[in-house]
Amino acid sequence: MITLFMIACILMNIRAKKLSVKCIEAGIGIRVALISDLHFDTVLIKPSLIVNEICARSPDVIAITGDLCSDLKYFERVTSFIDLLAYKAACPVFITLGNHDCRIFESGKCTKEKYISVLESISPNVRVLENERVVYKDVLIGGLGDLRSNDDDYVGCAVKWNEEAEENGYKYILLTHNPDIVIDMPDLSALTLILAGHTHGGQVRVPFNIEFRLLKKDILPKKNIFYGMHEYGGNRLYITSGIGCSAMPIRFGSRAEAVIFE
Repeated sequence: MITLFMIACILMNIRAKKLSVKCIEAGIGIRVALISDLHFDTVLIKPSLIVNEICARSPDVIAITGDLCSDLKYFERVTSFIDLLAYKAACPVFITLGNHDCRIFESGKCTKEKYISVLESISPNVRVLENERVVYKDVLIGGLGDLRSNDDDYVGCAVKWNEEAEENGYKYILLTHNPDIVIDMPDLSALTLILAGHTHGGQVRVPFNIEFRLLKKDILPKKNIFYGMHEYGGNRLYITSGIGCSAMPIRFGSRAEAVIFE
């Protein structure tokens, strides 16, 4: 029994080291590469492989939706990766922060302002969207702070950006870490897509959705919404399985992915 368990863990660890690239027609108007949940504390996939796979698809924009690392001692890995990505891709890189990033601020080891400042100093192409929006090639891209530590009126931000997109005929994308943020959202008429991560696509999928029902507080996964394309409250949402792992360096029933939206 112990031998079988060890073999299973080895196989799940091998699976966690493999990266898939998914291409989705989403009507965005530009090519957006989405990655999330890098977890550079225990990254299993070579950063150079991630960069090469993304750059091979020639994206117009790269979105990273949070959980870069959980401890400041791994932040150099984060900055090295983003430096390489921004240099090789030569396109805008928009980042939102996740709950693991926010643990660093809660520890008092670094302020959110300093963390963002360092990330944005890596390259002119790098921008952290903390309840902020940019317009790129007639696409309004709004980034919302992590749900669990978001003190701003994120619904108000999303509604205001929706009005701006409608008035100017922009496509409209929302980036956020935790997909539960969609629960309080009204039907945003101009919205093309919400992009999120956080759930790891059910990193270890077991029967009856036990991981989310017993171990997590998140709401959407309890409704079996934890990976892929969904519609919720009139808004279209894509939840990526992300790159890294949390808790244990294994995957079962899910794969690490980068997603390319057209």
